[in-house]
Amino acid sequence: MVDRRTLIDSPERRSVAAALEFRSTGSGDLTLTGYASVFGNGYDVYGGPPFGWTESVNRSAFDTTLSQKPDLHLLINHEGMPLARTKSGTLQLSTDDHGLRVEASLDRNDPDVQRLQTKMARGDMDEMSFGFRVKRDEWNDDETKRELLEVSLHKGDVSVVNFGANPATSSQIRSLDAALAFLNEIEPDSALAELRSGNPALLAAAREKLTALSATLTPPPVPVVRGMSLTEAKAMLEEVAD
Repeated sequence: MVDRRTLIDSPERRSVAAALEFRSTGSGDLTLTGYASVFGNGYDVYGGPPFGWTESVNRSAFDTTLSQKPDLHLLINHEGMPLARTKSGTLQLSTDDHGLRVEASLDRNDPDVQRLQTKMARGDMDEMSFGFRVKRDEWNDDETKRELLEVSLHKGDVSVVNFGANPATSSQIRSLDAALAFLNEIEPDSALAELRSGNPALLAAAREKLTALSATLTPPPVPVVRGMSLTEAKAMLEEVAD
């Protein structure tokens, strides 16, 4: 099980189908609107129980951080140069009965904006994700349900994403067994992509487990990722870590 105490104030990400919309403004710029988080809808983290949990966001979770005027960017897939920023006034966040609402003023001449507009118009990108730190949360007795009571958005981001980021790779890994179970359940190419994503905790956890296995197993090694031998997995991890 994940040690819930280590989740407080650690970087995490969550995603939601956002019903994103572009519209033109009188100045010729574009306005993007959508929701980076939705209240009351439970979603599974680490695949849900028994390795993970079901999580929901309290309606007041963003009240404190928004009152403190957090500085954060609008990005694509949590990376690259910003499309908008709260500090510059081009990104505005608010809450309503539905969730965390995003409104951004985008420069039509920005090549990244042009690419994003095309992909959204085709329906190829239609989800959002937000990066945050939890300040307060609440768990049920068996730690299968978690409610986020207060989060900080300062120095985080809201992103338009291809697909919702899997919490096992985008938030810090606290459960070694859960991380490796996740890798073992997905296809080899996907597992490689998860490891190459550069999550330090996932790499450290996988390397620790592989080192322990290499000291106890006799050939032939047990595949850690479907279709990959222990030796191959270790070599790949060394390459990614470098």
